[in-house]
Amino acid sequence: MKNWNVIKANVLAFLGLAAQHDKPLELSAEEKDKLNKFASGGKEPTGDMTKFADIFAEKFNKEIDALADNSEAQQIYADFLAENGIDAAPAAADDTDDAPDAPEVPTADAKSVAEAMKTLVAENKKMAQTNAELAANVEKLKKDPEPDVPEAIITVGSKKMNTVKHSATHLFASGESYDSLDLPWNKNLVDAQKNGVIPTATTVWDKINIDKLNSELGAYARRNSNEIMDLLMDGYDIPEHWSVVSNVQDEYVFASIVSGQITQAFKKAYLPKNDQRFVPVKNKIYDKQIDGQWQSSELKSIEKSWLNMFFNEGSTPYKDSFARYLIGKLLNQARKEDKISIFKGVYSSPDVQPEKAGDFLNAMSGFLKLVSNHRGTDYQPFDTATLTSANTYDVINDVCKNKLPIDVRNTPLKLGLGSDALRWYIDGRELAKGTNTDYGRVTSHVDDMPNIEFVKHPQLEGTGFFYITTEDNIGLMVDRPGEESLITIEKDVRAINFFADYKLGVYFKAFGANVDPNVAVTYEDQIFFSNNVELLTDVYVPVAANDATPSLSEHNALKIGGNNTSATDVTNFDDATAGQYVYIYCDDATNAPTIKHNANIILASGADFTMAKGDKLTLVYTNSKFVEYSRTVASEVALETKVTLAADATTADAADGTWFVTQANTGATAFTNIANAVVGEIYTLEGGSDTDSTTVASSGNFLLSASFTASDGAILKVKYNGSKFVEVSRA
Repeated sequence: MKNWNVIKANVLAFLGLAAQHDKPLELSAEEKDKLNKFASGGKEPTGDMTKFADIFAEKFNKEIDALADNSEAQQIYADFLAENGIDAAPAAADDTDDAPDAPEVPTADAKSVAEAMKTLVAENKKMAQTNAELAANVEKLKKDPEPDVPEAIITVGSKKMNTVKHSATHLFASGESYDSLDLPWNKNLVDAQKNGVIPTATTVWDKINIDKLNSELGAYARRNSNEIMDLLMDGYDIPEHWSVVSNVQDEYVFASIVSGQITQAFKKAYLPKNDQRFVPVKNKIYDKQIDGQWQSSELKSIEKSWLNMFFNEGSTPYKDSFARYLIGKLLNQARKEDKISIFKGVYSSPDVQPEKAGDFLNAMSGFLKLVSNHRGTDYQPFDTATLTSANTYDVINDVCKNKLPIDVRNTPLKLGLGSDALRWYIDGRELAKGTNTDYGRVTSHVDDMPNIEFVKHPQLEGTGFFYITTEDNIGLMVDRPGEESLITIEKDVRAINFFADYKLGVYFKAFGANVDPNVAVTYEDQIFFSNNVELLTDVYVPVAANDATPSLSEHNALKIGGNNTSATDVTNFDDATAGQYVYIYCDDATNAPTIKHNANIILASGADFTMAKGDKLTLVYTNSKFVEYSRTVASEVALETKVTLAADATTADAADGTWFVTQANTGATAFTNIANAVVGEIYTLEGGSDTDSTTVASSGNFLLSASFTASDGAILKVKYNGSKFVEVSRA
């Protein structure tokens, strides 16, 4: 009993339980792993030691149960010995290992509970010997420092500084290589704290230390990549059902098979009709890069700023902890950009601007661009009404219940749409049900079709686009998982450079195909479905310098001017398709383009359009010409429509507008109210005449700083708070 009690006491102490603990043990998998390792002297357990936690828990629990019934306990202990294959040799009188062998397991009739326990202890000497270090380890754990946390600000002379706890070998007791006290900069911090002085930069920055620092900065970035990634889930999530394929270097090809008709009426002749076709879908993975640099002058600027309280590293030019902090935030931004470009990216060849850093949206072609490339060719879209808050419920129900082929609509499907469209669908469903209360509020699938589940994509909000396909048809491609957060850091003369290369792409397994390649696909041939809204009209690809006839082969939304070396006349566009819309954005004020009105381009004004930065022009390609559809001139701010009130009007109606202009009255006129006003809206009253000018008193519906006379040109702005129109400004 003595040895068992020692083992039990040590294990219970390790588990954080009192020595008198009398409840059955229910150890989690994590607790079992820790206990096995503890019993193995802190090493990874092998052999029988991997079962220590299970054996101990079972024995302990049986002992607890046996306390209630001594006779039952005898059999429990005997069973325990038999189940674990332990020879039931009688214990030696002196508790040594020289106990004689016994041919059989003792029974409850032959031994008391105490005797069975002695036999168990004697035959488990090897286990007891293995666990001899338990007590020492417990004492060692008691002496270890508490988990390191920043201490309060302490006073050193007239100064204050932050200090941290540490173990004998690592800052923060983290065990990580970059916090090791073998590194001189970490040791300097500990020594300074012990001596009660502000840490100073005493590290000798020779090649050895620089190489060490580069290595440990890289270790820090790799160690913390998962934690940084966790921060990126806010706002832009990737669907859980999208699988990730790794080890893709360039292309990932899926093949689908299409089979034509095979059966026919019986005939004497042999008439084979087994037409079949394999259709490949080639998916491209894209190389992406992260490049960055800090000059020491930039990093040293924190010494004399409020940031110094967080990153006080003395006068070293490199400011390593600050650099590590910035890298973490930049990786945060990189992952956010990846999640946006996975949906909205449009690839642009780096050759267009090889010496200029490009927009993140032009680093890869994402989900919507791939859909756009295949739509109308490899699958046919549904021509539906544009989704609105009023019709989304009806439009989606009509597609799912009436337009999807029968063999498709009854299989498990995913319906992807923007957050706004899903909200409209749910609201429309509530409105359609009206006062009917015998239904549940279901938001996860199409009404009465639980096999078609909604997938909300924040990246699709505002597009009006929705799609339907099988669960496993879409996914992501990478080369090496996690390489997007593996930052290489190099120190140059008074500069820190960092960079990373990785690959990313979106794949589709199939869209649709007909067994005859010369016949257009129909809904019956498809596995992917969508509506037919214009996509990616606000994601632009750059145009090469001074290109007078830009190509539309990459994309139909172009930004022109930023690469120009001089003002350029655009006279035509290459590679257009019938019915295609072209979206042009001017991104430079110095070398802006002029869109020429000519035989190829028909502009509404009948004259050339010299663009300025921020201007937009939309053309539609029809009858071999580009015809202006709309334009936006950035310098022309849309003016608010003004509503002229009738003579002698004492009220206005907010349904008509928000800016009201008075006119000459036939007599004194007091303005008293704006009907149908919206809470929080600002309304303007402008004087239009000095003849019997309208007046507004600070009473009734109006709360003003003083009464107002709407003389010619005078302006009063008020904001409606739900009960009164409160003065905001006057002029």
